[in-house]
Amino acid sequence: MPIRKYIAGAAFDPDSIARMNAAFEKACAILNVGHADPLFETVAKKIVSLASQGVTDPNEMWRRVVADTDLEPR
Repeated sequence: MPIRKYIAGAAFDPDSIARMNAAFEKACAILNVGHADPLFETVAKKIVSLASQGVTDPNEMWRRVVADTDLEPR
């Protein structure tokens, strides 16, 4: 799961990690962000931040990331 790299030091249960990963993959697909893209890490960090704030729905997570004005689809 690619999101694991960005949650080091944080305490998330396996189900939360799976939801974050689903949101991360969907956001990256919509934004056309790949591993080599500088926004890859930014998207991951935004997903982790949302989860840390109590957002648990993966659809809500990716929608918020995509709606972010700095990360419009390319």
